[in-house]
Amino acid sequence: MNVIIYKRVSTDDQADRGFSLQHQEDVMKKWCEFNKHTIVGIYTEDYSGKTFERPEWKKLMEFIKKNKKSVDMVLCNRWDRFSRNQYDAMTTIKELNKLGVSVNTVEQPLDLSIPDSKVLLSIFLAIPEIENDKNSDRTTEGSRRARLEGCWTGTAPFGYQNHRTIGDKKSTLIPSKDSTLLIQVFERMSTGSYSAEEVRRWLNSQGFNMSKQTFLNLIRNPVYTGKIFIKAWKKEPEQLVMGLHPRLISDELFQRANDVLQGRKRNMKFHDDKTDLYPLKGHLMCPVHETSLTAYGARGGSGTIHHYYLCTKCDKKQRHRVEDVHTSIEGVLSKISVTASAIKTLYKRILEKLFDREDLSRKSDIEKLRKEIDKVEGRKSNLQKRLLDEDITPQDYQEMKKGIDKDLLSYKTKLEGLTQGMTPYKNYINKEIPMMENLLLFYRKSDGKTKKKILNCIFSEKVVLEKGRVATTPFSIPVQVLINASKVLEGSENKKEVVNDLLSIMAPPAGLEPATL
Repeated sequence: MNVIIYKRVSTDDQADRGFSLQHQEDVMKKWCEFNKHTIVGIYTEDYSGKTFERPEWKKLMEFIKKNKKSVDMVLCNRWDRFSRNQYDAMTTIKELNKLGVSVNTVEQPLDLSIPDSKVLLSIFLAIPEIENDKNSDRTTEGSRRARLEGCWTGTAPFGYQNHRTIGDKKSTLIPSKDSTLLIQVFERMSTGSYSAEEVRRWLNSQGFNMSKQTFLNLIRNPVYTGKIFIKAWKKEPEQLVMGLHPRLISDELFQRANDVLQGRKRNMKFHDDKTDLYPLKGHLMCPVHETSLTAYGARGGSGTIHHYYLCTKCDKKQRHRVEDVHTSIEGVLSKISVTASAIKTLYKRILEKLFDREDLSRKSDIEKLRKEIDKVEGRKSNLQKRLLDEDITPQDYQEMKKGIDKDLLSYKTKLEGLTQGMTPYKNYINKEIPMMENLLLFYRKSDGKTKKKILNCIFSEKVVLEKGRVATTPFSIPVQVLINASKVLEGSENKKEVVNDLLSIMAPPAGLEPATL
């Protein structure tokens, strides 16, 4: 008989109770030698017997399935080494029997071909499961009793680290190096100026990777006020007791943060659209980290909330006052308004010529598509002639016609899109130039969302700030055309030559894809 030896332990103290791996192996090898069985494999497990989701057991089952009829028995020292779950054990035994493999033990042997043996098998499997349940109850009782005394059992939460008192060696917590960040998290939440998601992202920007649910659990955890929550168990109700560890925040701060989290705090703004307050959010970039600047409000010592644009990766001192940044942006827009008003007519003529040149590419594509359509229709006509001349069968005709019709539809769809669509620059000339004359006034009267759209038209990239003022002005091509036109007009006496000069000066820089000139 070919036998696989399976030995398992799950805790260190099992060695003291005769369950050591070497002891199990020695006993099973002697049993196989006495019964003249061949050992075809030895699997050593260091995993719980509560389920069969064990690494070595999975390898054992894979071996049996790949080597059918080469294994007759799986041998364990005792039935509790096989499993501590009666239902799963019975199911697994049936699965092995279907593969022609039996299960048995050295110290508690059973002949499972005899029906009465199943009664003993149930007892052998039920006893370790009952023992597990008792151990679980004892562990829960011990943990609960320790928590009632103010001890902390389990892994330390964020902001703390595990510690044992010097005298009685009780398990408790002490503040960790992250405790200052934890305090800042609650302070930000308590202001009502941020949503929980904004605070979580800020925390993660400090070098952490905390999930949404973990962060919410953190805000709701009373451990930071020096208390320990104890769950209800059996007939005992849930409780909140004072812990042995020091508090990191006050009860008042904890309550304010949770009021914000639950939406109970009045006049909160974080669920509202903040584009009116921070229209430049998403349009500003940190020159050091090349990331977008965020925005937030901070309450000062007098109770007044001050608003800033800032990079979450930079030092807090690098933030920019919202008022300064908005004033600087409006200064840029005012210059564009003056330029547009001064050269409106000429600017429009120049843009029309530039955009007509840009449109040559579209016209060229239209011509190419028309030629392709003519070719495909010619192939379709020839195919019909071949069918009539019986050069091809009707089946071949239908198959080839299907491919031709597919190409024809694709080309016609593209052609329709090109012929019906008007270059976006034409729309800019017809609708946007009048607005450019009074750009600053229009911008000031607009809501936050409209301001964002205006900024998308003005700037081609994100703007970099220095000391609250605009340091770079990456204008879009049409706006750059406007500025270049103004410069040429200022230095020209012969306006008839201005248009030709501007056509070369205002051409988009090399490297743009696709090329527009």
